[in-house]
Amino acid sequence: MRDRQANSAMSFAWHRDRDRLLAEAHARPSTPVEAPMVAIRLANVSGQSAADADRAHMASLCRTVGAAEPTANERWWSVESDDWSLRWERHTEFSSWTLFVPPRGGLQQLPADWLRSFPFDVLVATRLELRRDGSKNLSPPTASDGVMIGGAVLEGAAHVFTDFRPDASGTTHFRVMLHKGDAALAGRLTLMLLEIETYRMMALLAFPLAGEAAARLQSIEVEAGELASRLAAEEGVDTDRLLLGRLVALSGEAEALSARTTFRFAAANAYHDLVRDRVASLREEKLPGLQTIEEFMERRLAPAMRTCNSVGDRERAVIARIARAGAMLDTRIKVADEATSAALLTSMNQRADASLQLQRTVEGLSVAAISYYALMLLTYPVKAIEHSFSWFNATIALAVIAPVLVVSVWLILRRIRRGIESA
Repeated sequence: MRDRQANSAMSFAWHRDRDRLLAEAHARPSTPVEAPMVAIRLANVSGQSAADADRAHMASLCRTVGAAEPTANERWWSVESDDWSLRWERHTEFSSWTLFVPPRGGLQQLPADWLRSFPFDVLVATRLELRRDGSKNLSPPTASDGVMIGGAVLEGAAHVFTDFRPDASGTTHFRVMLHKGDAALAGRLTLMLLEIETYRMMALLAFPLAGEAAARLQSIEVEAGELASRLAAEEGVDTDRLLLGRLVALSGEAEALSARTTFRFAAANAYHDLVRDRVASLREEKLPGLQTIEEFMERRLAPAMRTCNSVGDRERAVIARIARAGAMLDTRIKVADEATSAALLTSMNQRADASLQLQRTVEGLSVAAISYYALMLLTYPVKAIEHSFSWFNATIALAVIAPVLVVSVWLILRRIRRGIESA
């Protein structure tokens, strides 16, 4: 039965992304490790378009030690030497480099030239010491400021201690006391702790930007409030147009500020979610007198994230407020323009009526003038006829011709006017 189902499935047309999606679940497996061991994690923020540079740096290390190089588009690669192994992972905007060395080992075991040419700025540097200890009655190590963080994790399989503070070299530290000889469990725990520190720092990248944005946002909010308060006063269309121009410019500034922070704030929330997910996976048990990693994140990381979210909310609110003020002002300008247009049309109608009356008056005068001059011209031939024929009376003839002439001139001018109006 299973063979028939398999043979039937083989005839399917597979989706072009199927293999890549299946492989994604296994793209970043944890590395089984044996205690005692030291893991050092570096993370450089190279940006979304610099994966090739990070991959090339990993390839240069592979060439140095004579190992296989990562192929194009690879997002995960590892290389091993006699006393160390290095794992490179490419994320959306940063790369992580995890070095596994024996106890008391460190970065000095990597080629010095390769370390000096490390690409871009390093944001995360943390060192995790994994030790094997069968006893669960441990006293926590002493922190630099006397405040140690940690607890029992994974149902008591290990104890984790840290203070999340950098030493003189800028490196934070984890100390893990493993109570079970399970290499796979130790590898998962190591990866979770390194990811907690990596994603914590990546999330905090948004915090300085939030402070800068908040300062600029305050001035935008103040000016937007001042412009909105002026909407209540009727200062004329010209002043309204100036106000609308300033609102448009202010809206552009707010949109530009939001565009600069939107990605960073969204990324911070995503990293924060990853931190909380990894912390929850630890399944911590509180130790007397110690703050757990979860409590530390809630007290130190969560407020920073709330600040970033608050600034993002303020940005969206001020953009919406400016948009509403601009819409109201634009409506008032349009209403004023419509009133001005209506008054102008009324004035034009009045002028048209006056022009029509004047035209009719001129038309009447034109009929009279043309008729008069035409009648004067006809006087000469009529007088000549009277001299030729004694029975012909010029005065009576002109009296008869005059009204006919006036009507004829009027009809001709009327036809001319109608022809011009219909053209």
